[in-house]
Amino acid sequence: MPTSLVILLCIVLFAALLEPWLKQTRIPFTAVLVILGFIGSEIWTGLGFDTGLRWHSFRDITLHILVPILVFESAYHMPVRLLFKNSLPVLTLAVPALLISAFISGYLIFLGIGYPQAFPLLTAILAGVILAATDPVAVVSMFKAIGASPRLTALVEGESLFNDATAVVCFSLIIVALGNSDAMLSWQGASLEFIITVGGGLLVGLISGYIFSFLYCLITSNNGRAVISLLAMALPFYIAEHSFHVSGIIAVLISGLWLGEVRRQRIVVSQNAESFSSHLWELNGYIANIIVFVLMGVTITLEMFRDQWFAMLIGIAAATISRAIVIYGFTPMVNILPKQEKIPFSYQNVMMWGGLRGGVGIALALSIPTTVPGWYTVQAIIYGMVLFTLFVQAPLMPRLINKTI
Repeated sequence: MPTSLVILLCIVLFAALLEPWLKQTRIPFTAVLVILGFIGSEIWTGLGFDTGLRWHSFRDITLHILVPILVFESAYHMPVRLLFKNSLPVLTLAVPALLISAFISGYLIFLGIGYPQAFPLLTAILAGVILAATDPVAVVSMFKAIGASPRLTALVEGESLFNDATAVVCFSLIIVALGNSDAMLSWQGASLEFIITVGGGLLVGLISGYIFSFLYCLITSNNGRAVISLLAMALPFYIAEHSFHVSGIIAVLISGLWLGEVRRQRIVVSQNAESFSSHLWELNGYIANIIVFVLMGVTITLEMFRDQWFAMLIGIAAATISRAIVIYGFTPMVNILPKQEKIPFSYQNVMMWGGLRGGVGIALALSIPTTVPGWYTVQAIIYGMVLFTLFVQAPLMPRLINKTI
């Protein structure tokens, strides 16, 4: 067994044993995961051993396993009917607003760093795209604890789900462009490529969702339905990415939404069967999140803070400014449209500050090829923003929610 896998499993086991105690102390579990990963790797390398972790390992683990699991788990538990009622604001914030946010934050980072030869604009926009991927897990759990409205939960969770998928698509296109100068496209060409990639993934997801939902209805055993749900995540991703070269993450998103809604609306099962299906994917998401945050801790070094602290601060400021622009700029535009339920200003405040960065952003940062100019700076920026989320944004969220909800 590879040394890196042994270290990872030991840290994951230790973290799982600590979690019940952490709930009593209100210490953020994800923050502890990062700290454990950092301490474990520092001790191991300090003893003169190699962790065995390399970039290609991160890419395979994160983009092909962890990100699809995180996206499918969120989609599988998303109430589609409520999401559909709020589809216009959700999709507005998840697609055009995300693209504008990525460009604004990327351009601010580019200007702030000011070294175009070593850190070109396209690399800065790559950082902006990753920063735009939000993670509402902590916020949604707070909503449930205080009984926040289902609509606010749908807005926050729905935006995150779709903007994660959009960010993954943009990330993949930019990585291709940065890795091959011949692949650089005009704005028209890039837009067409984006539409084809997303549209193809959407089609694969729709077909997969229909097929696996049909099979899910035919099978009556818990184990059989569990296998179907796993296949509904893995096969659409593989087929979309390797057979049609379109977005596997969009395919996973649509397949998960369809299967999850069929499970809730059409399957008449006992409470135990329903709990079994739901808990299976809660466990999958739980394990994937643990691994992502531990890997972040493992790859953090003291030198990163010494050499990249200024870039981290620029990234935090750029991400916060761009998030405020899109939330306070786009939601009033949606509010004036006919037949749209208005989004209160109190909701906008929660959505702005609740745009936490987490699992998907870390996974994308870990997947950046080392051949990308300025890759280490981008990774440091994302890590800085995630740490800001864990130790500043998340602890302040309960106060904001209690004041505004």
